[in-house]
Amino acid sequence: MHSTFEVVYRQRVRTISYIPKYILKRMIPEDSFFNTSKSGGSPTHFGFYIVNVISPFTVPAEIPSDPKELAKLAGVDDLSKLINLSVDGKEMAFDINKLSLRYEDKEVTLANLKDAAGVTIPVGGKLVIMYEMPGGLPEGEHEIIVKAGIGGNIQEIAAKRTLKPERVNLPYPPKV
Repeated sequence: MHSTFEVVYRQRVRTISYIPKYILKRMIPEDSFFNTSKSGGSPTHFGFYIVNVISPFTVPAEIPSDPKELAKLAGVDDLSKLINLSVDGKEMAFDINKLSLRYEDKEVTLANLKDAAGVTIPVGGKLVIMYEMPGGLPEGEHEIIVKAGIGGNIQEIAAKRTLKPERVNLPYPPKV
């Protein structure tokens, strides 16, 4: 007989997706961490960019624009529960309303999710991920771990990179 912990642990191990380190290094380049300011002053967001190195990725054209409908489709009552974010070993109280994604000249948040419908990110395309955090991250080495649980599968992306002085407060929108 197994304890509840063993059963949950074994189930989680089976559903976690693994991305080899050599692919992660290409996906999240050394200069990918940055801070930016939407107000023109101190940083309002920290972020990083991911290079698509695997295959073209297309956002479904039928993506729900209503957050409640999207949560229902994902099998959760709160979309913020889909993502766990930790920075430098500290888990953050994740709020999906503070997340924004950019591809080329298009920015998508939960409020305008429908704008992402049908967008294709080709191999070599860069997806910019920004999270609102007044002051951003300080200069230096940081480790960011993002876990996204969708449909019972857990995707984890972890990267330890150095936030360089010239990237501590990039103008908005950040050029990557």
